[in-house]
Amino acid sequence: MGDRKSDERISAVFSLLSQRGELQVRLLPGLLGVSGATVRRDLAVMEETGLIRRSYGKVTAARRGTELPVNLRLSQNSEAKRRIGALASSLIPSRPLVMAMSGGSTVGFVARSLAARSDLTVVTNGLGTATSLMTRKSVQVVVTGGNARSLSNDLVGSRAEKELRSYRFDYAVVGVDGISPEFGFTRHSTRGAEIDRIMLEQADHTIVVADSSKLGRVRQAKIADIASVDTIVTDSHASASMVAALRRMGATTTMVVVPPQAESRCFPLT
Repeated sequence: MGDRKSDERISAVFSLLSQRGELQVRLLPGLLGVSGATVRRDLAVMEETGLIRRSYGKVTAARRGTELPVNLRLSQNSEAKRRIGALASSLIPSRPLVMAMSGGSTVGFVARSLAARSDLTVVTNGLGTATSLMTRKSVQVVVTGGNARSLSNDLVGSRAEKELRSYRFDYAVVGVDGISPEFGFTRHSTRGAEIDRIMLEQADHTIVVADSSKLGRVRQAKIADIASVDTIVTDSHASASMVAALRRMGATTTMVVVPPQAESRCFPLT
């Protein structure tokens, strides 16, 4: 993995699997608009990395709820995430602040929008988030210690948790893998969920960023209840009934409009 077009195709296959359960290999060239040889190469990469199983002309996800590597998530719903990032960054006041920011593809877009700010100190466990913040050399960036998770490219464990608890944050911006009125905010990783929980608990103002494909999904590790977060920023593909339910539970839900031409690239995340 690493070729952008290949990453986009692999993300598309993974999204189709989340919708249909299994796919006929012979149909994939038509669905993706590429040759059969290209499909076979992509499927070989997915099988080698443990994302899928292949048998008798079919492919299935290796297991239900498999976490997609962060480099592949970057190519999913990218226009929605870019707009979410711009809106979320606009909610951060223009004054000296200390912030917590998690890892993840959507938070990465928030980081890019904040990179020119010279009045921010950001503490993050996300290696990708730190890289995005440092592009303009303006934000003061503090990276926690901890153990690296390759799937999410972030740092977790007791060292990261201890360092985060030593701060009081003005704002925390966190990405999640699932949002449900009943089950709250969830993540694939228990260790990642603990980091996010600490960031939210240590902050005066809290923002969760998530594209609309995360709404209604529940992952294995709970981060927090809906009512414990001030603001959720998502996109205009979000279900109106879901948004209304989240608002009834006390969270301000703000949406950005994703233009029609971007809809074909808005694959549901898994």
